[in-house]
Amino acid sequence: MWSGQIVRRSMRTLRGRKVSLQLLVVLVALSACTRSGIETGASEVKPVGALDAPSGVFGDLGRVCGPGSAKGKTAQGVSNNEIEVGTIADPGFVGRPGLNREIFDAALVFTRWCNAAGGIHGRKLQLNLRDARVTEYRARMLDACAEDFALVGGGGAFDGTGVRDRLECLLPDFAVFVVGAEARDAELLFQVGPTPMDSYPAGDIRWLAARYPTASAHVGAITAAYPAGILNQRQAEAAATANGMTIIYSGQYNATGEPTWIPVAQSLKVRGVRGLIWTGEPQNLARLEQALVDIDYELQWIRVDPNHYDASFLDAGGAAIKNTFMRADFVPFEQAVKQSATRQYLESFKRFLPKGRARTFLGLQAFSAWLLFAKSAGACGSQLTRRCLVENAEKIGSTGWTGGGLQSPVNVAAADPPQCFLMIEATAAGFRFPSVDRTDGIYNCDTKNVVRIPGAVRSGLRLVDVGREYSDLL
Repeated sequence: MWSGQIVRRSMRTLRGRKVSLQLLVVLVALSACTRSGIETGASEVKPVGALDAPSGVFGDLGRVCGPGSAKGKTAQGVSNNEIEVGTIADPGFVGRPGLNREIFDAALVFTRWCNAAGGIHGRKLQLNLRDARVTEYRARMLDACAEDFALVGGGGAFDGTGVRDRLECLLPDFAVFVVGAEARDAELLFQVGPTPMDSYPAGDIRWLAARYPTASAHVGAITAAYPAGILNQRQAEAAATANGMTIIYSGQYNATGEPTWIPVAQSLKVRGVRGLIWTGEPQNLARLEQALVDIDYELQWIRVDPNHYDASFLDAGGAAIKNTFMRADFVPFEQAVKQSATRQYLESFKRFLPKGRARTFLGLQAFSAWLLFAKSAGACGSQLTRRCLVENAEKIGSTGWTGGGLQSPVNVAAADPPQCFLMIEATAAGFRFPSVDRTDGIYNCDTKNVVRIPGAVRSGLRLVDVGREYSDLL
């Protein structure tokens, strides 16, 4: 746990639910006014009056938050003075204290920033930090169904257990990530980095195929042995195959972790793998890369997901980290120039939660999700309802959402993966940014950067699946 103020948390738990230790460990790999049991660092924040109030303008979005005269209890969680919103994450998980803590940190920073600017038309954001601790996701969803106007900027490893309840209570969700098959592509869901079942962002795979052609015939893929990881690995393999690569090895490592990674490294060497698609958490990859050094075997490239854009990965792997690449559809912190949206994001953390985990991919995505929520809610004026919120999110999110300049354009309403990317290379000396064929600012944007997965369909839960209709949304 981190230092700060302790405030109230929801205590309902899932009675009778038994979860194996193996599954708990596996799920670790997935990677304002407040009410919660999470330490918020509130004591680190200077009183609003000690500094000039923020303008409420963010990036190129114009005014996101500000004063006003909104009135009326127009929906659940909405009153004359407040909008009650919830964020679900898993930082209280005993198997990894602080898991995805940056999600809560981003929620704290945004709501404090927005409230200091005057709220949304004068209504202050009342933030409920709902700690699912991995195994209590459905309980936290039921809490949110009873109190919140919407869920914003969250993500939980067991999200599939709560999606049916969310649709039954008609609760919109502006999520950072989704995991379960039923949760992906579900209705009333808005992702600033969509991860649908039927398509996959593969600009980095195209780039690797072009830069390392001799490795393309000798590609391996490995993930932890659990359903969500296997699903992601299969999507990545399909994208690799579509870009001319040949998968010669598809493996899974022990879901609870490996006591030694030497056998895994040896299996890659024996099979002649030259390029590796890795799906998992950074700490395990750091151990595998050390094992590769120990057996004196070097891969031409290791392809990882953006969750590896984290200094803790470099700290864990040290000198063993090499030839490790990831795509990014956001502006890297190292390239955050003055007056940019990314610099404004970092400055907001510095002011409102100085010890928060700002420099993480999840934190950046969470902040973008909060911006989309606030712009959509603000467009409703005084008459804030869930239907108005959803309709505005669909409209605003369909015009190339960038979070004010935090990320590359994405069609949130269509839930299509981003067509733009840049490359990040993790090295022992830090993160580097290999050249790409730039077509839009720092990004390479091309329809070919998204691969359609053969035979896959969007199968997320719909309102009709739970006996609801869109007309029920008020």
